[in-house]
Amino acid sequence: MTKYSAKQWFVKERSGDNINVEETFELVTKELSTDDLKEGDLFLKAHFFSNDPTQRIWVNKDSVKERLYRAPIEKGDLMEAYGIYEVIESRRTGYENGDFVLARAFWADYCTLTPIDLTIDPGATLTKIMGDPTDFLTLGITGITAYFGLLTVGAATSKDSTVVVSVAAGATGSVVCQIAKNVLGIKNVVGIAGSDAKCELLKKSCGCDYALNYRSPTFKQDFEEATKDDIDVYFDNVGGEILDMALLRMKEYGRIVSCGAISMYDDMKGGKASAGISREAWSQVYCHKVRIEGFIVIQFADQLPKALADLVPWLMEGKIHLIKEIWDARMEDVPQGMLKLFKGENTGKLITKIIHS
Repeated sequence: MTKYSAKQWFVKERSGDNINVEETFELVTKELSTDDLKEGDLFLKAHFFSNDPTQRIWVNKDSVKERLYRAPIEKGDLMEAYGIYEVIESRRTGYENGDFVLARAFWADYCTLTPIDLTIDPGATLTKIMGDPTDFLTLGITGITAYFGLLTVGAATSKDSTVVVSVAAGATGSVVCQIAKNVLGIKNVVGIAGSDAKCELLKKSCGCDYALNYRSPTFKQDFEEATKDDIDVYFDNVGGEILDMALLRMKEYGRIVSCGAISMYDDMKGGKASAGISREAWSQVYCHKVRIEGFIVIQFADQLPKALADLVPWLMEGKIHLIKEIWDARMEDVPQGMLKLFKGENTGKLITKIIHS
């Protein structure tokens, strides 16, 4: 019998506006034994956690179960996360001790993943990995989101002339910009970010023709200049006022890809957050026959091999490269990754590397 003292983060109280770590999460130390494993279980050790905006929705107190793509995490439940875990003890056919897996498991240094955990909703996953695990978190989650969002939902092609991406220096946005510029050869790729340093990265590393700082006092004028020929595809990660501005510049039959709305996740106003869309902007949807389509990447689960068959060669050929930021954290500090994400402190994919004592 092997026992482990596991540090695990539970949801103490689902949060409203402006998440407070101490009020929302609670760290509990539990003694776990591999003798308690059942057929199909995996006992896992965490190495890396993915920090994703959608986690904020999972714990928002105003999230309605029937209106989400998955059930929210309830009070008293383990906080979930996509991450890279090592199999310490396997009771599942096809997985051996020492395997590294991508799984949607938990904020825990040690945990048990059961067959039920993998079947309760379509977001669960379990995939063996090799190579650099941080590359897999970056390419295998956000890279795929960028791929299907731009090429399938946005139907972007080399015939388009202007693609605009918000949160362009983030995990998904940075890959969208590179596919648009380096794979499709889009003439005018416009990236929007929140600092001059991130804008410089967008120009040097992502090939953006324009990189706009939305905190600049001249942002609106800069946006109009960058989109003077109007927009074919707007890849929206932020919602709010920038979505309103983009609607006013869309071409006839333009496409808006709704990937997220990070500007609203931490300020839901009792569940009635405004997208910030004006009457004038909304009229452009029907006047210019603009298509707005939202998506969740798991709807393309059956097409993942095709995406990776394209993304990996593009990576090897230098058409895209992975922009990521890895921060070391003890288990006690793990929730700070969520705060870093929503403060915009990261560039590219934000990954938490667990320091084991």
